[in-house]
Amino acid sequence: MTIPRRIFVSTACIKEAEPLMARLSSYRNAGLDAIELGMCVHVDQGDLSGLAVMDTQFLVHNYFPPPGEPFIINLASADPGIRQRSLDLAKHAIILTRELNAPFYAIHAGFVTDPCGFGDPYFLFPELTVTDVRKKAFERYINALSIINQYAIEHEVGLLIENNVCAPEMRGQVLLDRPDEFSELFEKINSSNSGILLDFGHLNVAAHTLGFDRLDFIKQLTPYIRSFHVHDNDGTFDTHSPVQPGSWVLEVLRRPEFADLPLVVEAKFDDVTSLSQHVDWLRGELSVIMDKDKNADKSENPQRG
Repeated sequence: MTIPRRIFVSTACIKEAEPLMARLSSYRNAGLDAIELGMCVHVDQGDLSGLAVMDTQFLVHNYFPPPGEPFIINLASADPGIRQRSLDLAKHAIILTRELNAPFYAIHAGFVTDPCGFGDPYFLFPELTVTDVRKKAFERYINALSIINQYAIEHEVGLLIENNVCAPEMRGQVLLDRPDEFSELFEKINSSNSGILLDFGHLNVAAHTLGFDRLDFIKQLTPYIRSFHVHDNDGTFDTHSPVQPGSWVLEVLRRPEFADLPLVVEAKFDDVTSLSQHVDWLRGELSVIMDKDKNADKSENPQRG
């Protein structure tokens, strides 16, 4: 019998935002007791103190808990104020991660320049006018991430970096949207405490935009992948669509080297019932796939198992 892997659901899965405690209540009532704390919720003062006593397994993601004064987090920022606020937010999130006994905190990769506004659905960026701006931004990101990783180590929390989405209009504006940059990052960080939260939707769009093979990306970075954001799209737009039967996402998740890694459903749904049904379907698909793989291994080598 196969023991199902842990499937988390993001607070961002339901399209309409609502208070954090209302969302957690609706999730828990639907049997969803593994939750990634992220976007699409309003957090009131005092909400966080009640999380640790809930019979729920949590993960903390990027811009959570949200600061009192909103801003766009960017560890690669050239603005000292934004950089410091980004560091402070990440440190606060790491402390919360520790308090919730969660295994890791996951943060987004940085931006080459600070966004200047909000588009639909991506950030808007100023025009690039300096030739070496990406190199300098990457150096700033490595420096800031080294600080955050050391802080995470001191608090016994893992640190994961989520790969950036790169739509055509964002080309050249985001870091860590390609495999070689990730390889260089981990070579310079040189810490087993850090790894990748692989976002399938982001990877699919970036591969389409930049012209690389999404499976080559995964192959090159397999040793660093520690968790997944699970959703899909057609490669042209980050729609956060639910994974469908036959999706390439399922084929990756079925690989033996990823069988024990936690995954987070980050697709969008109209209601909690639809989300819960999708989680049940996904759990069944992965359990069946894992059982088939085990049976295949035994048929090829009767001495195993």
